[in-house]
Amino acid sequence: MGKIKVLIKPNTISETVGFGGNIDPDQLAPSIIIAQTTQLKRILGIDLYNKISTDYSAGTLSGTYETIYTDYVIDMLAFFSCSVYLSINTSKTTNAGTYKVGAEGSQNTPANELTILGKTYEAIATNYERNFYDFIAKNPVPEYGQNNDTSNTTNLIGWY
Repeated sequence: MGKIKVLIKPNTISETVGFGGNIDPDQLAPSIIIAQTTQLKRILGIDLYNKISTDYSAGTLSGTYETIYTDYVIDMLAFFSCSVYLSINTSKTTNAGTYKVGAEGSQNTPANELTILGKTYEAIATNYERNFYDFIAKNPVPEYGQNNDTSNTTNLIGWY
């Protein structure tokens, strides 16, 4: 499997959601990829997902596809990515073991508060998802609904 081209840059998350701008982009990238290949692929369906990804990579997004990207994909992906990030980024695993991540002189947020915050980001993303469904019902594109077999996506049991 080739390298996945992410559809948003890590700084888009800071701009869209308000995550602190000093989060290492390398730390956000896995969450973006997970959200993109699970949630976004599920929502758009394989054909529309592939069309948006290909056009985005080529810099040729236009018309309805550009609207889908700018009005829905960016927001869904940003908020779903935050939800994933909060779920998986509280600990780090290295060859020396697994440890809690925290800034010097600060306290880590309790797990239950992180769960609530992650679910809040997920709920916001789900609202954007519903808005996308309303939009696509009124503005159909040939790729949507033709191949919505999501068996190729990953199911994150317990996370969503």
